[in-house]
Amino acid sequence: FLEAYDAIRRDSYPDVVESLALVARSLPEPRLQKCLQELCAEVQRGSQPRVAELYAVRSLFSGAPLGLNKLQVSHLRALSRVLFLTPHLPAFFLRRRLRSHVLEIRHLDRAMLRLGLGQLSEEELRAACYLRGLNSTHLGVAECRAWLEQWLGLSCKLEASEASLLANSMVLLSLNYARAK
Repeated sequence: FLEAYDAIRRDSYPDVVESLALVARSLPEPRLQKCLQELCAEVQRGSQPRVAELYAVRSLFSGAPLGLNKLQVSHLRALSRVLFLTPHLPAFFLRRRLRSHVLEIRHLDRAMLRLGLGQLSEEELRAACYLRGLNSTHLGVAECRAWLEQWLGLSCKLEASEASLLANSMVLLSLNYARAK
């Protein structure tokens, strides 16, 4: 079932990346516009972005146009499918549910960081990756741990106001992970 659900989720990944690329074209700040365009192009070409690249554009995700309260409805629906949330709700409810789920993951990330990844069993490690957008069924434990360390490196540095970046990072960091290896 994990494979089937992941296939459904992965169908939304290109929509998320395309939405980001579309918004990137209209950003007023040339430096951030270029960074986000390069990031999207890199992912669309099949590369794995670095956490530092995501962190460099984080300011775009706390307000207009990429903050959760400003995202286009089609982008909200795609992110909802990534998180296995029903996308067939009015925008207000989509935003509220996305924020709630992403902030819950952020709280879990902080607790996991305090606990230490070494304390997680293989099953818990795989489940943690899966919850954050990575299908870990065909990855080794070391690969899961490396990806989760990368994820925590971003998640635990972000503020609650940057929840949109965390939601989009579920796609950006997992879309090409196995391919990048």
